[in-house]
Amino acid sequence: MKKVAALVCLLILPLCSSASVNDLKSRAERSNYTETSRYADVIDFIGELQKLNPSVKVESFATTNEGRRLPLVILSRPALSSPREAALSGKPVVFIMANIHAGEVEGKEAAQHLMRDVAAGPLAALLDKIILLVAPIYNADGNERIDINNRSAQNGPAGGVGTRENAGRLDLNRDFMKLESPEAHGLIDAFNRWDPHVVMDLHTTNGSYHGYHLTYAPPLNPNTDARITSFAREKLLPAVTRALKAKHNYRVYYYGNFVDPQRPTNELGGDRQGTPKAWATFDHRPRFGTNYIGLRNRLAILSEAYSYLDFRTRVDVTDKFVRTTLQYIADHAAEVVSVIREADRRATAAGLTAGNEEGFGINFELNPSAKPVDILVGSVTRTVDPRNNRPRLQATDEARPVRMAEWGEFRATRRLSAPAAYVLKPDQKQVIDKLLAHGITVEITRQEETLDVERYTVKSVARAQRPFQGHREAKFEVVKADAQEKFPAGSFIVSMRQPKAPLAFYLLEPESDDGFANWNFFDEEIDRAMKEHSSAAFPVFRLKSQPSVPREVRK
Repeated sequence: MKKVAALVCLLILPLCSSASVNDLKSRAERSNYTETSRYADVIDFIGELQKLNPSVKVESFATTNEGRRLPLVILSRPALSSPREAALSGKPVVFIMANIHAGEVEGKEAAQHLMRDVAAGPLAALLDKIILLVAPIYNADGNERIDINNRSAQNGPAGGVGTRENAGRLDLNRDFMKLESPEAHGLIDAFNRWDPHVVMDLHTTNGSYHGYHLTYAPPLNPNTDARITSFAREKLLPAVTRALKAKHNYRVYYYGNFVDPQRPTNELGGDRQGTPKAWATFDHRPRFGTNYIGLRNRLAILSEAYSYLDFRTRVDVTDKFVRTTLQYIADHAAEVVSVIREADRRATAAGLTAGNEEGFGINFELNPSAKPVDILVGSVTRTVDPRNNRPRLQATDEARPVRMAEWGEFRATRRLSAPAAYVLKPDQKQVIDKLLAHGITVEITRQEETLDVERYTVKSVARAQRPFQGHREAKFEVVKADAQEKFPAGSFIVSMRQPKAPLAFYLLEPESDDGFANWNFFDEEIDRAMKEHSSAAFPVFRLKSQPSVPREVRK
């Protein structure tokens, strides 16, 4: 049975004996934005916040490799005591996570300022319409490796920042599918328990010299329910963009980098190629957190502050973007809940999502805009940092509109029909444990049964020459055929009639570019079989109809 974390108050040492919200400051504020918060600063800040408002709840959702407990702050009115109460409230649950890359510290500071103003300041009224969960320091181990040589080209803070990777040298924003870090395991468990409707992931850029203060992205994988992406692209993000310009004079737009229009996946970088000719987003794969959230039938928003702005401005634009987004969600709370509920209903009824009635995508490519659009091109000045003699880049005021192609969305170039269910034999416990960790419903059979299945045969496997995140990613060539297969008692059935059907498909299909096969989960048995027979049976089988096998839900 999955261990459910209880709500706890973190044991803290008070930073100060503040009695007023005006006295509670982040380390960035206290240092006049020359330093960023350490782990102890964040924990102390949360403790002082609880003194100001005892209804603020805190739970620890993971423990890092180096033993740091990761705080999740629960802000609600009336105060909640459990995720079940959150579900029964009818309010949208919004999850804000920051510092997944601990060199990108703006979200960590903005999250603290936001919590203060929601818990004991001018944003308290938001809690009448939403429930807010905040994980302000996700990569806590990386955060403690603060050094002036980390991300040295960006414009501050002078005291340095942490590292991109965690203590296990994993990029946590590539670990959402394989779940190899304690941080990712804990985070996904928190998602499973609290089931947020919206997740905001706060980052900082390090790429092209554009003219925006902040860029953003919704889920980019085409297997995401079309209702979710339409709500983000047609309603929420345009409204937030207009509000930020009107109220704060901040320019924000869809995330991208300048690219060669003939090869849009190759970033040119900066302005070294002269006047840019195309603007392209990043990646469709769900190893990236916001894309992963989309496959869970939830709305996700990536926030990327522009790294060449000064540190204070980067924190402020992140803060303003999050607040403006929260206000929109609060003002449209019923619609947010309805969009998510309908996406879940469709997947549960049919094992599909809106826009994917012909099956889920298995191969994808970037899709250019129908017409050129105006993209703001910026520039930087280069100075030398006297602390380490390295270049430092500072944004100028330039924001020059240049008409160019925009490669902002992906499309599926090949689709596969979704099975009614997947079946795995008892020896696939490692894979089943991962599915359960993702919150995917798995059933276990009570008796031996012979089933009509679609069976994949692996004809070849090509592995990357260079390791990535400790893996040599694999591409499988397979053929599919109808067959009869005997499954012993204790086999596993994964029905596609569940909200996370798109995620189950992506994890279990052998040709998936981010599934278990890609991450080498089946390599040992596949390689052994291919040495003996030059081909191998892929150990995940597809059912065309729901089986009548006696079974029970696996816990």
